[in-house]
Amino acid sequence: MLALRHAARRAPSSLSLPSRHPHSPLRAAMSTASSSDKKFYILQYQYTPDILEKRDPFRSEHLARAKALKVEGKLLMAGAFVDPTDAAVFIFSTADKRDINEFVQNDPYVQNNLVVAHTIREWNVAV
Repeated sequence: MLALRHAARRAPSSLSLPSRHPHSPLRAAMSTASSSDKKFYILQYQYTPDILEKRDPFRSEHLARAKALKVEGKLLMAGAFVDPTDAAVFIFSTADKRDINEFVQNDPYVQNNLVVAHTIREWNVAV
């Protein structure tokens, strides 16, 4: 029994989680975010019920604006929910929440009433 307990305490290092590795991409992203005072935010859009029928004239500009923020490193990922397509989520990493407010105010989906409500929440990334 004692040998079993001793073996359990000596778990091989190969079983350690990748995020604990000093050179893991996740560790690098998290340390970069904290060192530059970036915070994570979630922007959620609630769409009008007929979003799929109405979005085409505005979609290319909407996506171009989102892609520009991604290139700047402020938007990590974004996309609409599927079946039903009633909302979308954007995950931001920025030091200034005004970047998100500016995106919302100038988004053609918002300006043309395709977004019926939105929320911006700071997000504490735990894992």
